[in-house]
Amino acid sequence: MARMRERLEVPVICAVGAAFDFHAGRISQAPPWMQERGLEWTYRIAQEPRRLLPRYLYYNPRFMISFARQLGRERRTEQALRSA
Repeated sequence: MARMRERLEVPVICAVGAAFDFHAGRISQAPPWMQERGLEWTYRIAQEPRRLLPRYLYYNPRFMISFARQLGRERRTEQALRSA
């Protein structure tokens, strides 16, 4: 969007991601439990790994670090619940 803004000559550009694909029924949304935990993006990667994974790995390294931390917390919580 940033590269194309000058060419489009519009005051506002709004990205909608996969919203139109969800509403059109072209792709499915993640199950509610994934949405509640902020993990819908992992579901999307599983649907289109060749397109999305390289993009996420290249452009979002801080995001991936945050994901690893979140995953670790989720796993520790699950282990604590199992052992309780």
